[in-house]
Amino acid sequence: MSIKRSLIILITFGIAIVLDTISMPPFFEAIRPHWTTMTMLFWSIKLRYHFSIGWAWFSGLLLDISKSYVWGLHGFIFTLLCYLIKRYLPRIRSLTLPEQTILIPLVFIAQSLIAIWVNGVLGNTTPSFTHWIMPIIVSSLFWPILNIILNEICEIFGITDQ
Repeated sequence: MSIKRSLIILITFGIAIVLDTISMPPFFEAIRPHWTTMTMLFWSIKLRYHFSIGWAWFSGLLLDISKSYVWGLHGFIFTLLCYLIKRYLPRIRSLTLPEQTILIPLVFIAQSLIAIWVNGVLGNTTPSFTHWIMPIIVSSLFWPILNIILNEICEIFGITDQ
């Protein structure tokens, strides 16, 4: 993998993790999008051969460390989601951005359900319905915007899957 591609991926994940961890008032905290998940989904779709399940696990682990979650929770979730994206990539790539925007909430729902299940097994508290569903809705609304921005970054820096 080229150094430039790896650096851009790391920078985008760094920004996403900062956006996921910065302190916010309670109302905004309840509607915070899943920035790191969206970034992982974008790179999984964009770079079929150069963004692997290992990258997804690493980014999830960084999110776990930065937000003081159970180590490996998001690493596991991101690995599973990346695998599913890679498994069905030809179908996903054939979708237009509006069609992907309809599919993406299912990915966020899966992520949230797995996180709630693992936290429940560990005896941790589960979020209220509002704190569970609002990030999914807001993330789904932000997906097309983030997708366009990251595609522009790829265009500017010449990042392709070749």
